[in-house]
Amino acid sequence: MGKNKGLSTIGYAIVLVIILAVVMIISAPMMADKYKGDKEKQQTQKDAMQNRQSSRQSRSDDIMLFVHEEMRNIESRLSSRIDALEMRQSELNSIGSESNYNEEISDRYVCEIEGIKNEFGNTVPITDDTDITAQKIVFVCEYRR
Repeated sequence: MGKNKGLSTIGYAIVLVIILAVVMIISAPMMADKYKGDKEKQQTQKDAMQNRQSSRQSRSDDIMLFVHEEMRNIESRLSSRIDALEMRQSELNSIGSESNYNEEISDRYVCEIEGIKNEFGNTVPITDDTDITAQKIVFVCEYRR
């Protein structure tokens, strides 16, 4: 009988393990460098994300400050306009009261309450005990120059 020169199943397994071991020994430094690079990359990404978040926070703070300042500006402008209107109204009231005393009214309507309308549509003079909250009021206006 002749000798078989082929490898048995165990022989193939041993050769396969040796090849895998050689490949792992060769690729181990590359894998370690890749892992180290990935870790550095992750750290860089983490730092970049923190920087973005801090810049977003600072941008958000800047926006809030801007909005706050804008609200203050609007408030101050409204206050000044209201003050100007109040001053103008008080001036007009003082002019109106002076003109009533002097009877110097120019280009105005002067209105007075004449009475109220009763249920029949007639004008009735107002007395002290008349409730005018739910009544129709009759005005008489006169144009003066």
